[in-house]
Amino acid sequence: MFRRKATAPDGSRWKLGRRWFPRRTLDGGFDTPDLPFPDLGDADDLFGAILLVVFGVIAAVFLALLLFNVVVLAIEITIVVLGLIVGLFSRVVLRKPWTVFAKSGPHEVERHVVGWRGSRRLIDELAGDVESGRLQRTLEHR
Repeated sequence: MFRRKATAPDGSRWKLGRRWFPRRTLDGGFDTPDLPFPDLGDADDLFGAILLVVFGVIAAVFLALLLFNVVVLAIEITIVVLGLIVGLFSRVVLRKPWTVFAKSGPHEVERHVVGWRGSRRLIDELAGDVESGRLQRTLEHR
């Protein structure tokens, strides 16, 4: 991904580039706590055997849930890879427009342009606007 930095005459620093996908905020999800495993001692008597079976079942359920998470993670990675392939196909073959952005603090400008070279020219043009101060004047008149 091509990124560029430009400095405006007022000293503000701008990041310019193109985006493949729209911005989305991601949830943090949840974290499973660590479970301590108690000392079972000798499992020779009936009570020890019952405890061993109970903890064995708990361990089996825990491993099943862990394997479920691994399978879900593999599915999520597959979906991301397929999304990248579809995105690449839509950008190259179907000519979906690129989102070119210029961002500095709370200010952000987005424009759409078709083609990789067109997006590079637009990034150069926006960088020239930032360095000359034209982009800031445009934002002030809004």
